[in-house]
Amino acid sequence: MSIEYRVSHNGHFIHAIVTDLVTSQELIEYEVAHAVDDRIQPPVSELLEIRCGALKNISKDDFSKLLNEQRVKFNKLSRPHRCAIVVHYSDTHAWDLAKFYETMATLHTPQGVIVFGDLHIAKTWLGIE
Repeated sequence: MSIEYRVSHNGHFIHAIVTDLVTSQELIEYEVAHAVDDRIQPPVSELLEIRCGALKNISKDDFSKLLNEQRVKFNKLSRPHRCAIVVHYSDTHAWDLAKFYETMATLHTPQGVIVFGDLHIAKTWLGIE
């Protein structure tokens, strides 16, 4: 799978990295996998790093499907959740998709999603560093 994640800080922190080209199905599988992961405990902070070019084959429709999966997750698990998405500054396609996701996610869930171009700032916002 092109998305790897680990859980730390007593189950309160998810660090995921999209390492290679990813499919929309892999994005959905990632959402489902960490939604049912018993190691994760509320409140949850998630850091999603997207390597340059990894979302090349993903569209806004794919992100809409992901939001639908996320809505199911929040309805079932209702975990307080903040997500920082880190996108390489030169990957305009991934940046546009992440900003679309950020906007759509805030319409459907009360939790925060913010897109960053800098890993350190994202970690600071999440309270990890």
